[in-house]
Formats: sequence, C-alpha cells, structure tokens
Amino acid sequence: MSAPHDESGARRAGFLPGQRVADRYRIDAVLGEGASGVVYLAQAEGSEGGGQVALKVIHRHLCGDRQVHKRFHREAVILKRLESPNLVRLLDFVEHDGLLMMALEYVDGVSLEALLEREAPLDPGRAVEIALQIGAALSAAHGAGIVHRDLKPANVLLERVPQGESQGESQSVPAVPRVRVVDFGLAKVVQGEQMTTGLTEQDMIFGTPEYMSPEQVRGEEIDPRCDIYALGCILYEMSVGKPPFPRRTAMASMTAHLGEEVPLPRATRRDGAISSALEAVILRALAKRPQDRHADARALTEALVACRSGDRVVASPGSVTISDMRRSALEHSPTLPSDPPSDMPTPLPPPRAPAGFAETLPVDSAPPGGKPAARPAPQVHVARPPPVRKGLSDKVLWLLIAVVFAAIGIAIGTLVGQR
Repeated sequence: MSAPHDESGARRAGFLPGQRVADRYRIDAVLGEGASGVVYLAQAEGSEGGGQVALKVIHRHLCGDRQVHKRFHREAVILKRLESPNLVRLLDFVEHDGLLMMALEYVDGVSLEALLEREAPLDPGRAVEIALQIGAALSAAHGAGIVHRDLKPANVLLERVPQGESQGESQSVPAVPRVRVVDFGLAKVVQGEQMTTGLTEQDMIFGTPEYMSPEQVRGEEIDPRCDIYALGCILYEMSVGKPPFPRRTAMASMTAHLGEEVPLPRATRRDGAISSALEAVILRALAKRPQDRHADARALTEALVACRSGDRVVASPGSVTISDMRRSALEHSPTLPSDPPSDMPTPLPPPRAPAGFAETLPVDSAPPGGKPAARPAPQVHVARPPPVRKGLSDKVLWLLIAVVFAAIGIAIGTLVGQR
C-alpha cells in the first residue's frame, strides 16, 4: 500500500498491467509481495465509486491451505470492525477464479521500516509524533477487541504529505504525515474475556522476533499490552536508531526479550536529544511483566503528550518507576539464582510513600526533539562551625580548682611527714 513497483513485478506475480479482475478492478502495478500474497495497485471501476485501491491477493498455491484461507477471511472480518484515521479501510472482499482478494484503501506513502533505513535515528520529537498516531490506531483496535500481535515498522505506513501541507499542531510540534497501521493478518480477537484467533495455535508463536513481548516468546496468552511492548520497541528504534535487542538470529533476539536488561536510550544515543521523560516512557513500555507497562494505548499516548509538552510525568503510588522496571528485568533474567546465599543479609524494604504521594520523574527543560538546556548550578550552603568561646567554661574552671587543691594537699602532707 505504498509506492508501486515496476510493471514487470505485476507480470511475475500473476496479473498483468491493464488486466481486469473480478469485473471491477484494473491492475496497474505491484505494491509489494510477501510469503502469503501480493498487493497490487489497481483502479476500481463501476458505478459505486472509482479511484485507486490496494488489492491484496493470496498466492494461488496457498488458496487451498485451510489455515491461510481462514486467516485471510478473518482479517477481512477484523478490518470491517475497525474505523480510525490511522487504519486502512476495507472496501471490498471478493473471490475470483479461485483466488481470495480484498480491496483496501490505497495509501500513497512509505513504510516506517524504509524511513528508518534511510534516516534513523529520528529526531525524538518526530518519533513521538509518529508514536502518538500508532497509539491512536491501537486504541481503536483494542477498543474493538482486536490485538495486532505483529506491530513493527514494516506494518506502519506514512502518507506522503502534499507540498505546502503540515500535520504539526504548532511550530513547536514537528510536522509528520498521517500514519497508518496495516496488516492484521496475525491479529487476535477478544471475545469477552476469552481471546481467540479462530485458528489452531497450540505450540505456535506469532510475531516478529525483534518486536515480540516476553509473553509472546513464551507462547502464553496475550492481551493488548503485547502491542504496547511492540510500540515501545518501535519508539526505541526511532529514537535510538536500532531495536532494543538486535541480534543475528531470531532465537537470540527472543531470548534477549525474555531476560536481558533494556539498554538505556540516553546512554545508547549520547547526543542528549532524548529527554529523561521520554526515556522513562520507553522503559515502562518495555517492562518485562505486562502489569508493569502502561495499562493501555491511551495511557501510553497521554505519557507521550506529556513528554511533548515538557510537563512532568507523574507516577501514582501504584505505578511502576524506572527502578521497578530495571528490577523487573533482573527478576526475569534466567542467570539469576532463585534464592540469595544464606550468608547475605536480608535487605530492608523501602519506606512506604504516604497517602496521596505522587512520584515525579524529572523532565529536561528542552522538549523531546531538542537538546536539554543547561541547568543552573545548585546553590550550596555550607554550615559554618559554631564560634569558639574565648572564656573558660564552668566545667574547665572547676577542674582547675580541683587540681590546685589537690596540689596543696600533697604539699602539706609532704611537709608534715618531714617533721
């Protein structure tokens, strides 16, 4: 659903440029091709409306695969349930000549993956604006009972901004194009409190290793907080220039998500562009335990808005702090012993915060997109020693009198003894 490839790609994929499909679409070019299918740029024809569409077609050799067939149908059902400016609309679902197809709203743009390959790391202010729109898409999906499960830069599209237009709210907010989240082929549907894909998932792991939450890696039941973790990975990559756990193999990357501590963004990118508030938001989104992350996409976007405006990020007494997140990472590390040595003293618990206490995480004076301003040097007050009294104290005076009387007594005793 981004810029089209050359026309030779359409010939290789099966449909020829100019070919009419299902009596209402004319193929123009190939937008992209993956393991499960091809996405064509096509022209919609007919009285109900025209214009360009992205025509997603399953590979012919997979149409007989029952699992693929179900997943494609389910993706269409999911997209019909979703409505958001940051998602693509499903326009049509057809079967033609034994092939499954869905017509989607065409987005003229580029993937976030391609953008990061060219420009990473991004200005943190720009990264925040992109993450806010991804969060809006997740809010819509989660509100409809859908968990994406495969959120990654390749599934995020950025529309091309027409010359002269700007998406920024003010001069202080970086202008970014509209962001769209796509590809709900691996999405999970929430039905009440039970979650299902309608497919057999026993002993199966879904997702992309670099962006998978620890619970996904373990093959556990997941909820919307796994998408929060994936968005945390994307925000980390946009801000730092690489994912939190880039590894040479998928297994190494998944293992790192399980037990390794997240490298601190500000220590990894040393130009001072990442504020302490933005780092705190990223680390919380990447907490190992789901309960330590933001409760939902709305909570994450609110924290990002606070970063953008330069406000303090306030954590209520029940919220997780940076220390908690780092401790959570260590607790989940497989290299740590389960019990401390017997000769180690038991640490005292930290003092409890009083009722109504709110911990504030400091925010640099600069917004996320700029370098933090120099802080004024703190005023140091040195306590002066108390003045020395020139006179003798009463205690010293009585001590001297006692010594004098003792000396007189010794002298008298010596004289009496000589007589």
